[in-house]
Amino acid sequence: MKNIRNDVVDNKIHGIKVAHKSPIISHLFFAGDSLLFARASEGEGCRIHHILKLYQDASGRVVNAYKYGVSFSGNVGEATTGRIKAKLGFRGVNNHSRYLGLPIVFGRSKKEVFKLVVERVWKKVKGWKENFLSKAGKEVLIKAVAQAIPAYIMSYYRISKSSCKEIEYMIIKFWWGSK
Repeated sequence: MKNIRNDVVDNKIHGIKVAHKSPIISHLFFAGDSLLFARASEGEGCRIHHILKLYQDASGRVVNAYKYGVSFSGNVGEATTGRIKAKLGFRGVNNHSRYLGLPIVFGRSKKEVFKLVVERVWKKVKGWKENFLSKAGKEVLIKAVAQAIPAYIMSYYRISKSSCKEIEYMIIKFWWGSK
């Protein structure tokens, strides 16, 4: 971590900013995961490769390139991405990857994320046999499952009104059945 911070201070790694006046984010470390942010240049790719090598030497652990991936902005050319991936030895990751069960969203549109939630609720609801359940049984399924699925994603994103209406429609249809 110290090497990453030093490289940011020395302008060897530039990181990202999530807003105009926000601080630079060069890395995020979680329990078993690490995210490193840099410009898509061979120089910064070499710095990250060097930092990972220092980590391997200091910890005695070997970085498993199969478990790691590198993602690029759509503005980066294929030649540049190819050279950086070759230098790091990592595979490319597209924008529809998941992290902590959520798709990684780049840009302002979050329709893909909410589409996933609506589909998950629909899969659950359509599998239930409403004719064989009491009102109490239906209520438990709705509260414990159908309403719990969007709760996790709503802790990260503000869910769209149209997605809420779709989920609400599915729950209403399940509650009242075909009558």
